[in-house]
Amino acid sequence: MEYDFSHVTTEGHVMTVTLNRPERRNALHADANHELGAIFDEFERNPALRIAILTGTGEKAFCAGADLVTPMREAQSPIPETGFAGLVSRFDRRKPIIAAVNGMAVGGGFESALACDIVVAADHASFGLTEPRVGLAALGGGIQRVVEELGPKRAHVLMLTAKRISAQEAAAMGIVAEVVPSGELMATAQRWAETIMECSPASIAATKAVVQSLDGSSVEQSMRGMFDLPEVIGLLSGPDAREGPKAFAEKRKPDWAEPV
Repeated sequence: MEYDFSHVTTEGHVMTVTLNRPERRNALHADANHELGAIFDEFERNPALRIAILTGTGEKAFCAGADLVTPMREAQSPIPETGFAGLVSRFDRRKPIIAAVNGMAVGGGFESALACDIVVAADHASFGLTEPRVGLAALGGGIQRVVEELGPKRAHVLMLTAKRISAQEAAAMGIVAEVVPSGELMATAQRWAETIMECSPASIAATKAVVQSLDGSSVEQSMRGMFDLPEVIGLLSGPDAREGPKAFAEKRKPDWAEPV
């Protein structure tokens, strides 16, 4: 489906969202952010969609961050409640999103990739929280997520210099799961999606819910409270928790229940 600033396709249970502003290196302005917010709202609502892949048009840029040139319309908010790209402030997601980084991912583009669950990158891709170079700061979750991913010392190296790092450097830091030639990027993202879809949808939702419950909590608090999470209750009382062990014993692929 064609939107004004992105292209959306679905294949089976996978939705692919391609940022489509190549003239701005896929930088996002207010209209694009709100459009993406609506797209990912629909992704969360639609039980037929289990995984999303986020990428950009062309080979130069995944997303060059915020569009600092295009003016906003009067009385328009720059981002939806769910944040830049409709993603960075979406803290209640229960479905995985894979970032397929096809070029530079800087500023809000890097923040969008960090907000995804798995990042795969073309071998020429680059990453950076470059906002300080234009008098801004990574206030779309980039500061918090880089510190969480790397620890304060390594995070400061990126944040205080606003330097860009290669896909290979990002992989060495653990930010990127796999680096591949550009022509293999989308097939690689699809392969990761297919691997996730071999798992129970209810298990994936429960896992993500527990990950979110750990935010700001101790391991002990999270472990004690996780059995009260609706997703964990649904998993343990649902058919997948019975089907998985049965399929294992019968040496066959499990037939997972469709999400509702």
